Amino acid sequence: MNLDMNIETNPNFDYCQQNGSEFPKITITFLHWKKYSWNAYQLPNGVKVMSARQMGLLVGQPKHIVKEFVKSNNLETITVQVLNGTITEVYPQSVAAFYLQKLLDNGNLDMHEKSFTRNEWKELIKALYNPIAGKAITPNPCFFTGDYRVEIAKSLQIQLENNIKLEVLVLQSGEYRIEHGEGLKCIKSNPCWLTQHSPVKAKIFSRLNLSPDNVECRVKTESGVKSLYALSFQDWLSVWEYFANKGNRKATAVLKACARENIPSRVGKLLTQN
Repeated sequence: MNLDMNIETNPNFDYCQQNGSEFPKITITFLHWKKYSWNAYQLPNGVKVMSARQMGLLVGQPKHIVKEFVKSNNLETITVQVLNGTITEVYPQSVAAFYLQKLLDNGNLDMHEKSFTRNEWKELIKALYNPIAGKAITPNPCFFTGDYRVEIAKSLQIQLENNIKLEVLVLQSGEYRIEHGEGLKCIKSNPCWLTQHSPVKAKIFSRLNLSPDNVECRVKTESGVKSLYALSFQDWLSVWEYFANKGNRKATAVLKACARENIPSRVGKLLTQN
């Protein structure tokens, strides 16, 4: 892999078409890799990008150092608009990969707080540089190959028995969904189980009869719009049952709580109270 290539020659960089003086509006999302995740932004066409601050947090560097690096190497930048209307610049994942590679080559990542090995840094760089080949996209592309749609949603926090909290996304249609990591976090399981690039897990999802559709929910928060991939309530019942059958007590507790009063009923009561 030649990271020293001119970024602008990469065909993956046809990210967006600006319409007149308008700039693409970005939403808040996450980059997932193995068990780790980092804040990022997402363009309207679904491509993920990072700000200088987000790139800096990835490797423990101040944002002005990132900006200087991008400028001095004449790397690709994309002008975008955040929720409050501010115009700013962000960078493709390939730029982040190029930056990490230079830091790794210079020995600047040897004492990083994540304590990654050099091979792990190389894997992360590959994932950033080529999300498909690097197996860093979310959700698992081996299974989630159905329709892609974006839904506006409202976030509600509900309390199940045994002090289990769960964030539920209420779509404008009235449908209830739960974000990929949230539904696994509440049962203390790997939050990346649904997002890892894995043909083996794809077979499991198929046996569980999960929907292969990609449903992206956009939730307005105080800091901007958050982008979340989410499964339906019925899909989650299948996932929780799968983990309960493998001895996960938290999953069993969630299923028992849903048997006593299902999540739609709990959300309905909460909406009525509010």
